[in-house]
Amino acid sequence: MVDRRSYLKLTGGALTAGITGGVIALVARDEGGGGGTATFEERDVEYDAHDDPSDVYRVWTGYPERFAFEDGAAYTGATALRCDIPAGDSDGSNAMVWFPDDGYDQPRALYQRAMISLSEDWTMEETDVCRFWCAGLNTEAGVQGSGSRGRPHGDDGWSSMFAVTDREIDDEAAYNLAAYSYHMDQEGISGEFEVVGAPVPVGKWFQFETLVRMNTVSDGEANPDGEVRCWLNGTPVYERTDFRWTTTEDQAIEYGGPLVRYGGDETAPADLSIYYDDHELRGNGAIEDRRESAPYVEDPSRMDDYDGRITVATGDAETSYRVYVDGYVVHSEWSNVDGHTTAPNETVEIALADDTEGYATADAVAAPESADGYLYDGSVVAVDADPELAELWVDGRELDPAAVPSRPGE
Repeated sequence: MVDRRSYLKLTGGALTAGITGGVIALVARDEGGGGGTATFEERDVEYDAHDDPSDVYRVWTGYPERFAFEDGAAYTGATALRCDIPAGDSDGSNAMVWFPDDGYDQPRALYQRAMISLSEDWTMEETDVCRFWCAGLNTEAGVQGSGSRGRPHGDDGWSSMFAVTDREIDDEAAYNLAAYSYHMDQEGISGEFEVVGAPVPVGKWFQFETLVRMNTVSDGEANPDGEVRCWLNGTPVYERTDFRWTTTEDQAIEYGGPLVRYGGDETAPADLSIYYDDHELRGNGAIEDRRESAPYVEDPSRMDDYDGRITVATGDAETSYRVYVDGYVVHSEWSNVDGHTTAPNETVEIALADDTEGYATADAVAAPESADGYLYDGSVVAVDADPELAELWVDGRELDPAAVPSRPGE
């Protein structure tokens, strides 16, 4: 886990960037890269405008036909990308942006954001692993970035991937996030596997962001400063800044995006699917500093996908509060629910699991005479506020704030 307030500092390239309504707004220009090719800056992948995943991605390895567009399943718009893994099988496929395909140089830094959902019937056996995302990958230089072929040597491939796993979690409604990296300092023939300790919900869309920046090279030696960072629903959950992947400037980021493979030797215990939508990529100069701004806000139209809702209302003073949930919580908004209108509060910080008490928490500072809204799964166990909240509503029922525990276990 990392400090919630940590942020990226990536510089370089021609860029004008800003934040509008919590969404990255970028204006960048392509400039010639090495070999007369273009420098990759940005792309938003539009599923609705195409008939086949191969129109927007390079779909390769495994079973490419297991990727398909599905109408009516999208987070926004009409179409989502779906990848199936049949029961008793392991292979999905890769459907990734391949930068050389459009004449781009391989970027040395890549930020990606997408909405992703595990199917409602998603299930895994204990200790199983399923990779679902490629933050960065290179196969052009060699095959040492996957397949248990051994440690990369700096000029023959590398990778940074993310997975879900049933390891180190006891929650039927969620699985743990894990990082899987092939790098020069890994100990075994397979990549380094790290359980992140951030619960990924089943059957719900979650916002997933990754950032990779290649290590620098000095006199043919790899410096230990390669970066990988990851956010789940806007919360920083993974950060490493010591990777060594390459000893040459010629090897950088060749691919990024959806990558699906169940297990090493394990197979899926049931028919599984993963859905993707709203995929955007920013490279090189079009990666701005990681923003300290509005959190991820769940669309209130998806309220029925959650067990319940929470509304906190303040009195005539600015109020700091923390909500403890034994489960999963996201910020949201609605109008005229329980007599209140809630709006996004830019101070909200969601912790997916408190480091000391094992609960998801929502922290915020709320203005006088205001209301904040949340959707949650599980149970609300405590609310701590200073000064005391004027009103507290859980699932449409008003509770006496003074009668609600301020800490779990009280």
